[in-house]
Amino acid sequence: MTRAPAVRVAMPWLALAAGLVLATMPVWWPLLAERSLGLDDLLTLRCLGG
Repeated sequence: MTRAPAVRVAMPWLALAAGLVLATMPVWWPLLAERSLGLDDLLTLRCLGG
């Protein structure tokens, strides 16, 4: 079996994983950056952080 079919099979899964990471970034990024979040911050988390 060559490497090309394995890469072709893995590409949709990699795209889905990247989308999941980017879509949830506003939630986990402040926690990873060790920023203290207050209740107001938690209630105002939205897509794209805006």
